[in-house]
Amino acid sequence: MVDLINSVSHAITLALRLREISENIKEAEFKSVLADLTLELADVKMKLAGVLEQNASLKERIHELEGTEGEPCPKCHQRGWHIESSRADPTFGGLGVMRRVYKCSLCSFTEEKSVAP
Repeated sequence: MVDLINSVSHAITLALRLREISENIKEAEFKSVLADLTLELADVKMKLAGVLEQNASLKERIHELEGTEGEPCPKCHQRGWHIESSRADPTFGGLGVMRRVYKCSLCSFTEEKSVAP
C-alpha cells in the first residue's frame, strides 16, 4: 500500500512539473516527462490491480470462514464441529441416552459424547 501511495505521489509530482515546463521547455523534454508520467501511471495501475486482487481474495476467505456451519472445534477452534453419527448408548440407551460422534470438517478431529435427554 505504501508503494501505491509513493507511486501516486510521484505521478502527481511529474504532472506538476509538466505544467510548469509546458510553456518554457523544448518539446523533447515535455515528451520525456510525459513518457515518465505514463510509465508511473502504468505502474500505479498494476499495483492497484494487485491490491484489488488481494482484496477479492481476502473477502472470499472471510466469506468462507463466516459461512462455515457448526460450533467451534475443541482442537482447532474453527467452526466445523458437527455431529457425524448418533446411536443409542450401549449401556444407558434404554434410558434415552444417545452416543454421538462429533467430527471437525476442517481438521478431522473426532470425539464421542454421551448425551442425556
